[in-house]
Amino acid sequence: MVTNRSVRTDTVLPHLTDQNLADALAWLTTTFGFIEHYRYGEADGRISGAQMHLGDAWITLRRARAGEASLRNSVTKPSP
Repeated sequence: MVTNRSVRTDTVLPHLTDQNLADALAWLTTTFGFIEHYRYGEADGRISGAQMHLGDAWITLRRARAGEASLRNSVTKPSP
């Protein structure tokens, strides 16, 4: 059996997408206090994905592909 060494096996790991991962990582760190565990990217320096945690809560983020909803632009604002 292959062991996942990045996150405990009893952890639910939601995957989120965003158009600009650098901004999303900074926003999640500043706003909620998430800590970046690791990131991976392209040879040109663009971030392709990352894993973050806040205590025992873990999330994975990846760059949204063309036509996909993005984490921050998929949230609707309440009507006045």
